[in-house]
Amino acid sequence: MLTIRKEKYIGFANGSGQKELSEVIAEIDVDTSDELPAVDGIRGRLLHQGSIAYVIKSGEFYVLAGDGKWYNSGAEI
Repeated sequence: MLTIRKEKYIGFANGSGQKELSEVIAEIDVDTSDELPAVDGIRGRLLHQGSIAYVIKSGEFYVLAGDGKWYNSGAEI
């Protein structure tokens, strides 16, 4: 399950299929790292670099990089 804890609106952006999306920096919670969303994986939103995710079952934090990938904040990149 994915829950948006907090989000900050950045602006509008075009997503896949050229739909207009709200670009946001988000703080999200997921149960497992398998549930980390793609940049355009939350309906109506485009996640921006610096978004963070808390993985509840492992207690890990992940950060979204500019390349669109999630990185474990406790691991070296």
